Amino acid sequence: MRNGRRQQGMAYLWMLGLLAVMALLLGRAVEVDLTQGERLREKQLLEVGDEYRRAIASYVQAPGANGHYPRSLEDLLQDPRFPVVVRHLRRMRPDPETGGEWSLLRGPDGSLIGVASRSSRAPHKRSGFATINADFEGKTTLAEWRFTYQATAPAAGSPAKPAAAF
Repeated sequence: MRNGRRQQGMAYLWMLGLLAVMALLLGRAVEVDLTQGERLREKQLLEVGDEYRRAIASYVQAPGANGHYPRSLEDLLQDPRFPVVVRHLRRMRPDPETGGEWSLLRGPDGSLIGVASRSSRAPHKRSGFATINADFEGKTTLAEWRFTYQATAPAAGSPAKPAAAF
């Protein structure tokens, strides 16, 4: 009779150990899944942020635009400077990281020069950025990833040319 109880006790301990191992593995699987989701949102942030940067560049470089920057994101959807509809951006897209509005980056005169995420999360991607995003390396939060466009001063009679983003 004693031997049977000892075997039951050992089976119970083995079962508790097995449950502990399963809980650890499940926790790790959830962590990996969350990390993959964060990495995907970072990739989308890079794509959408660059889309806004290109739209601002298109606005500034539009023929007859005289290098003026937009005042708002809505100006990128329908450029108010032209009598016909000119779209530099097809549609507004939310910040992929927060799902909300972008932080708008403004120049000294109040014009829109770029966008940035409002997320204070530390990025997983720390290096290996495209040349235009090279200054993202070593940033500690996603909010420091600033998607800006700044034109250089054009020479007489020539259109504005892009400069490195800051």
